[in-house]
Amino acid sequence: MTPFRDLPIRRKLRLLTLAPTVTALLLASIGFLVWDIVIQRREIREDVQAEAQVLPENLAASITFERPDELDGMLAVLKIRPHVRHACVYNLKGELYGRFARTGEPGCPAAPPPRNAFGWNTYEVRADITYQDDKAGVFYLSRDLRDVHRRLVVGSATIVGLLLVAVAAALALAQRMQRSISEPLLDLADTARRVSASRDYSIRANSRARDEIGIVVRAFNEMLDHIADRTAELSKANTELRHEVDERTRVERDRVAALEREREANRLKDEFLATLSHELRTPMNAVLGWARVLRSTSADETTRERGLESIERNARAQARLIEDLLEVSRIVTGKLRLQVRDVDLAAIVDTAVDIVKPAALAKRLRLTVQIDVRPALTQGDPDRLQQVIWNLLSNAVKFTPPDGAVVVELTRKDGYVLTVQDSGPGIEAKFLPHVFDAFRQADASATREHGGLGLGLAIAKQLVEAHGGTIEAESAGSDRGARFEVFLPSVVERPQPAGVAVDVTRSDTVDSSLLNGVDVLVVDDDEDARLLLQMTLSRYGAAVTTVASVGEAMESIDRAVPDVLLSDIGMPHEDGYDLLRRLRARPPEHGGRIPAVAVTAYASLADRASTQAVGYQAHVAKPFEPGDVARLVRRLVELA
Repeated sequence: MTPFRDLPIRRKLRLLTLAPTVTALLLASIGFLVWDIVIQRREIREDVQAEAQVLPENLAASITFERPDELDGMLAVLKIRPHVRHACVYNLKGELYGRFARTGEPGCPAAPPPRNAFGWNTYEVRADITYQDDKAGVFYLSRDLRDVHRRLVVGSATIVGLLLVAVAAALALAQRMQRSISEPLLDLADTARRVSASRDYSIRANSRARDEIGIVVRAFNEMLDHIADRTAELSKANTELRHEVDERTRVERDRVAALEREREANRLKDEFLATLSHELRTPMNAVLGWARVLRSTSADETTRERGLESIERNARAQARLIEDLLEVSRIVTGKLRLQVRDVDLAAIVDTAVDIVKPAALAKRLRLTVQIDVRPALTQGDPDRLQQVIWNLLSNAVKFTPPDGAVVVELTRKDGYVLTVQDSGPGIEAKFLPHVFDAFRQADASATREHGGLGLGLAIAKQLVEAHGGTIEAESAGSDRGARFEVFLPSVVERPQPAGVAVDVTRSDTVDSSLLNGVDVLVVDDDEDARLLLQMTLSRYGAAVTTVASVGEAMESIDRAVPDVLLSDIGMPHEDGYDLLRRLRARPPEHGGRIPAVAVTAYASLADRASTQAVGYQAHVAKPFEPGDVARLVRRLVELA
């Protein structure tokens, strides 16, 4: 049952109106009915007691003189009393002496009751019969109370009827009167509910009354005005706060992401520096070690050849590492330049295969080459394309275990597709998306099986994309091998005889008399570098003069103008740029137009451009190939 406090206001007002009315009417009616019944019962008692006094006096003589017939006749008078059940006369012996019984009522009891009894259904009266102050017998009268019951029923029905009429009248009156109270309150409650549901503080409750309810309604409307103003202020503040929180969240998210990237970059940097240190120190250790051995002992010819071979191999490996670093630097700074021309991709593949074939034979690898089209003419930089293919092949050979297989395929499909498939350890799925990232290696631990800086594939990807192509890596998982596919879109349609290819190879064989009669001046502050150039050029017949500074170079030129000048760039006091500026300022007969070559460890494109701008005809990056330097000197002499 719902408590009174939770009922709607209308029901409360109805109950407040009806409950007192019904309660008052009910209490008054019940009181009146009880009072009426009590009065009736008192009248019945008085009437019965009066009969119980009168009849015994009339019956005294008959019972004294034993005239029963007279008793019955006198008792028959009670027929006119419809509620008398029976009347009985008992002699002094307690025997029934005379009686009157209404039809359908039980007879007289065998003995009179000991006392009067006013019950719910009957009223029994006992009185002594006396004659001349002597007790002659006992009179007993029993009267039913059905008339009292009927009166009670009629009275109750009347009360109920009156209550219903009164309640209906009170309800109608309350319905009419409660509107002045309930309607403003209900309207106020409905307004509060709509405001709460919609958060629309422009809704207002109607206020027509001037009583306390009207004051409450007007106060409620004023409160809504204040809430609306406050809500607008809070909404504005919340919007600004939300923007600030979003901005701070974004900044924090960016900060966390940047911190994570920085941590990852630091981790990769540490791994790269550790790898770089290892990769640079390892060949340097072999170079220095064999150099000390060859100098400190009188080694036989076999040991000497073995040592020199190791020194050359490790020096080339170290040069390759440095070149990879410079290549990445050019790519990152956007200074990568391609010398694009028509080139035979099939010939480049053949050359790269020839380069890695000795390493493949040493590991007993099955190296299979399938080239569907010859010549495979395309537009590109042959040196860069050969670098890409060599990187892929060298990786395949390096990572494939002995007795494995490497398959190289070149096909034409709307362009050229080069595929390199190996049977090596494969690439894990989690590392596959990072296989072309610079400085990333699947195994960067100190116990890794294969060396390298992890730059080869990154460089290959950049070079392929610079040619407008794509490169992809696939692997079925661990120990399932890896597959690299390069697509180059450029196709040059130019008929050539079958089997003819563009030659991109070069021979390292140089005629030992190539530089006979050529005077060369070498300028370098490093004694070892001077000695190396002197020995290199002297092998090909050149007359070499070496100096250690710009001043000494100018003095040497004053004594005799050489045919070619080879100068380092980075030197103390005055560098190679100062030397050439001073030299080009001279007249031709004093060496102003001597062909000059910059031989330097500064190998970037910017360094090449700087040397050309100051007047050097060529730029050679250290370390260099002796044959290349000899041919370059010969070409400059011929062009002079």
